[in-house]
Amino acid sequence: MNLFRSKEDILDWSGFEAGTEDGILTLAQAAVILSTPRHAGRMREDYVSTLPDFLEPFIDRLMEVTGNSPYWDPRP
Repeated sequence: MNLFRSKEDILDWSGFEAGTEDGILTLAQAAVILSTPRHAGRMREDYVSTLPDFLEPFIDRLMEVTGNSPYWDPRP
């Protein structure tokens, strides 16, 4: 994970690949995505067995935060 101060810093980065602009997230957006039960519940004893229950809410939040960007859509 690379953290940048601004979108301009990302676009100026030597490792930036044109066409991946939709992949840029702010720290606040990443925090919202990682606050879903899929990530927040990692210390629960039944985490692994209940993980499939959290997949759809995670994808819904991911798509909401990213504006339904195909770049972030993990569904086939």
